[in-house]
Amino acid sequence: MMSKNLFFSLLIIFSFDLNAWWEKAHKMVCDEAYKLLTVSAKEYIDPLIEEHESFGIACLWADWIKNDDRKDTRIWHYINLPDSEQNIYKTKCPENGCLIAAFHKQVNIFNDNSLTIRERAEALWFIGHFVGDVHQPMHVGYPEDRGGNDHKLEFEDGTLTNMHSVWDGQIIEHMDSLLGKEYLLIGVTKKIDKFLDNHHSAEIEAWAQESRDIAMQKSVGYRNNELKVVSTKYMESHFEMVQERIALGAIRLSQTLNRISMGSN
Repeated sequence: MMSKNLFFSLLIIFSFDLNAWWEKAHKMVCDEAYKLLTVSAKEYIDPLIEEHESFGIACLWADWIKNDDRKDTRIWHYINLPDSEQNIYKTKCPENGCLIAAFHKQVNIFNDNSLTIRERAEALWFIGHFVGDVHQPMHVGYPEDRGGNDHKLEFEDGTLTNMHSVWDGQIIEHMDSLLGKEYLLIGVTKKIDKFLDNHHSAEIEAWAQESRDIAMQKSVGYRNNELKVVSTKYMESHFEMVQERIALGAIRLSQTLNRISMGSN
């Protein structure tokens, strides 16, 4: 009889889409953020997302283009720091860009009403995507292992993976297979209700610092390559953390867009 651990590992392997975490989570960040927008903010962004089915789908665009006609944007999706640099505010972005610099640049474009609708629409799509990225801990990882891509791991059945893939999709894939595909959204909704009225920094640097601090936590096992085998217990112990990061991304994205739309009026 197939063991429970092997069963769940096989579910993950056969259902795993390389974009699963950030297709599902990116879309959720933006769709849940849209629900939190003011009426004026929705009116402000609606013309800029109308070519897509929803804001959530618009927020996937940045991943669609990064490996095709806009390869120069690939470095915009992360900021990696060596272990000797743990303070996001003190680190320097490479000359060819990083997540922090790209976010600020796109906010400036989005705010510039002298630019074309297309330019401002793309800036909005980037902003939504980047807020999702910065809340995923492995997008604020180490340069030497490319944000955990070269931190090699294996599941309990010996199937190979890596730290970035675990956090970019496989935790959510396991959550879906174990508890159903609606469980993530239910958890995220509860977290939004819990954190919505809290004070949230308006600075992407603060959000990135949170992700960096999470990546350094002993339970994650990223620092010093401590984690070697990804168990079902490991993934399940981080379900709430994943839900929280998506919820916080949605709240902060909505607050960012609400501020921008208020300033435009």
